[in-house]
Order: sequence, then structure tokens, then C-alpha cells
Amino acid sequence: MPFSSNDLIWSLVVPLLAATGLRFVLSWIVSWFDTAPSIETSEEATTKIAAPMAIPLETAIPLIAAAAIGYFQLELGPLVPKAHYEWLPLGVLIAAVVATLVGFFQRFAIVRFGLLPLAYAGVVGGVGYMLMPTWDDLSPSYPVYLTCWCAGAWLLACTTEWATDRGRWSFAIVWLGTCLAVAIVVALSESLRFAQIAGLTFSGSLGLVIGGMLMRRGLLGGLGLTLTTYLGGILLIAHVNSFSDVPLVSYWLPMIGPLLSVVVATLLPGKISGFARGTCIVLVAAIPSLVAVTLAVLATMPE
Repeated sequence: MPFSSNDLIWSLVVPLLAATGLRFVLSWIVSWFDTAPSIETSEEATTKIAAPMAIPLETAIPLIAAAAIGYFQLELGPLVPKAHYEWLPLGVLIAAVVATLVGFFQRFAIVRFGLLPLAYAGVVGGVGYMLMPTWDDLSPSYPVYLTCWCAGAWLLACTTEWATDRGRWSFAIVWLGTCLAVAIVVALSESLRFAQIAGLTFSGSLGLVIGGMLMRRGLLGGLGLTLTTYLGGILLIAHVNSFSDVPLVSYWLPMIGPLLSVVVATLLPGKISGFARGTCIVLVAAIPSLVAVTLAVLATMPE
């Protein structure tokens, strides 16, 4: 089923503009308090530019607001959830609010490495419980699936918030590529509705990147918990509700990309910086998504 002009407007154009505009407003408010640390946007020793690191208030809130516009305008789900998969918007909202509240105090080490993992664990545990059906024929079994999903989501959400490169262009490309890969995999699982929900993350995130570039701030920092909950949640929903031949691994691999980006950024020698560093991070992180999409395409090709 092809996209109509209405679909493109409300799933791409409007969320992009809404995310960009709202980020301008919230970034301006954040700048008055000067609560965010800085990152270097240029690696040349003589022209280093300090850019404020984005906090969840100016990224997570605009993202879910932009996604909500498309979600409700395109009637992708009800306001009051009934089925298990309809709880995703509430779960993402909770994730964004918790990330925002914790984000105000992340400059304190006890919050960053103590409260943050505990709060994030509570969120992903609650969201996983809301989204996971309890069917007898669920594969993997309910306890295994829920445990693995929650553990993976928690690990990814925490590590991407701890990453020192999280506000740079390389991580922005990684997240945008992951959003696209998730949307493609979900579309191949034969659910245009779920694919549209996933696609809203791309348009909203792209708007945040544009806003960050124009304001010379970190691009997609502060989105670890929100994007992990959103993308991991829609992959879970698409898998358990799909009758397609897309393999289970295709629903898990895309979220490994951002995790690999953190690992690579941590392991790269200090002498590798700038464009070379970012390129390494992006290329390594792209591998799981490319494999996931390739396997999904091959599995759904007509014989």
C-alpha cells in the first residue's frame, strides 16, 4: 500500500518541523540556566568550538511531541490503549519524562551513575511488562523474552547516555540510520501502521538534528532512554504481531548498532579524532542494521 500525500505530510514534514521548532524554544530556555556541559564540535586545536551538550528536555520532549502529532493525526492508535501494543505511546511518554527529570541533575556523578540506571531500569521494566503479550505460544517464551528485552533496553539506554560522543554528528547519524532500519524491518513484517509509527522517530530526530546544527548545540544527546524505548518497543510489537517470514534476529540487530557505537567510541585511540573517529563509529554501527534489513528482505522475497 503506497503512502499518500497526507501520510507524507503528517509522518515526515510536520513532525520534522514541529521537532525543530520546539527544540528552538526549549533550547533557548535551557540556555538561560546553562545546566548542560559542553562538547567540542571541531577537533582542530586552533579552532575548537564549545557546543552545549543537549539534555533530554530539549530533545526527548520535542521528539515525542512531534511523534504524537503524526500518531494521532494519522489515527495510528487510540487515545486510551486497550490492546498490548497500544501502550507504546504511554511508555515512550513515561520514558521521556523520567529522562528529562533525571537529565536536570546529570552533572552530579551520584545521579548519573547511581540514580540514572535505577530510574531507567524501572522504566524499561514497566514498558516491557506493558507491551509484552502473555500468549502461551509466544516465542521465545514470556519469561525469556521479557527478561532479554528489558536487559537489552536497559543496557542500551544507560550506555548511550554515558557515552562522551553522544552529542556529536557520528551518534546522530547512527540514531537516524537505526530509525530507518527499524522502520524498514517493521514494514517488511507486513504492518504499514507499525512502520509509520516507527518512521515518526526518523522525522522527529531529523528535526532535532537540524535544530541542533542551527543553534550550534549537541545534536541528539539525551535520547538514550526515549529512543531505546520507542524503537525497541515497536520492534517488539511488530515481531509478536507479525505472520511474516522476517527472522527474529532482524528485530534485534538494529538496536545493537547504537550499542556498538558506544563501544567503538570508547575503544578508539585518542589520536584518532575528528572525521576519522566519526566515520569509524558510523561504519561499525551500520553493520547490524544492514544485516537485519538484508535478512528481512531475503526472507520476504517471493520465491
